[in-house]
Amino acid sequence: MTGLGPIRVGVVGLGYFGSHHARHYAAHAGARLVAVVDTDPERAGRAAEAHGAERFDHHRALIGKVDAASITVPTSAQHAVASELIDAGIHLFVEKPIAADVAAATDLVARAERRGTRLQVGHIERFAPAFRALRERVAAPRLIECVRRTPWSGRALDVDVVLDLMIHDIDLVLTLAGSPVRSVAATGVSVVTRRNDAVEARVVFENGVVATLATSRIAPVPERSIAVTEAGRRLVANLAAPELTILAAVEGTVAVERIALPPHDNLAAEVDAFLVSVAAGTPPPVDGRAGLDALKLAETILAAIAAGPRSAPRIPQGAQA
Repeated sequence: MTGLGPIRVGVVGLGYFGSHHARHYAAHAGARLVAVVDTDPERAGRAAEAHGAERFDHHRALIGKVDAASITVPTSAQHAVASELIDAGIHLFVEKPIAADVAAATDLVARAERRGTRLQVGHIERFAPAFRALRERVAAPRLIECVRRTPWSGRALDVDVVLDLMIHDIDLVLTLAGSPVRSVAATGVSVVTRRNDAVEARVVFENGVVATLATSRIAPVPERSIAVTEAGRRLVANLAAPELTILAAVEGTVAVERIALPPHDNLAAEVDAFLVSVAAGTPPPVDGRAGLDALKLAETILAAIAAGPRSAPRIPQGAQA
């Protein structure tokens, strides 16, 4: 990808996502996976052997050995790892959310801007073909509805479902709305963990767009969809199928168009975009500031849940409908 040969890459954290990052780097013509890091020596050893990389048990071992790295550690550890590697001049692809809180995310963005390193955040649904098809066709959204439900997996127990799953849809909503947030209302329920496992939120933007987000990690079946309603039509993207359905008003009735999309490896597209950004010295398509904006709204949603429902105004007797 550059005149100096493939980009030297490392992966820190070899759990479910990290193992896939390593696999994609190892297969990419523009990269050379030179090192993998995990606190579990057996897991690091398996990945190193599978991809012909060196194995290490600490992220600092990457300094001087790699040009870029993926950070796929638990959210609570991301800032500690990412900040040191950014300061060492290593370009980073950090899995979502960018950090555990806004303060840590703000620090990472500032460090990357000062150091001149690329910082990409893993909001993978931006690369989903159904969302891309939706975004290309949306003109003036008025209502955005996101549904993201998944069966219980036992993973990501260090974060609330807002930071685990809803963060994806928060990023998509911010991308489509293109406006500052005016107000947020939300309700969350703890079922399995001590954190919220199911959340519903309503976000109103300054330009009048209203977004609703429903997320659960204790659902019987998986569901990933986003619908946009604008004057005269409704567009529904099935992010899992993938498929885009457009319902449009035509002469007093509704015409339905279904657009089936070819299968697509969203993570492969993310990895490629990151490597292109590093090689060209250009901003990644989902940069640190996009990750920071998504985290800010996520924290606002969590604050709305913590505040609880406001007392409903009392209706004078005799005034009810």
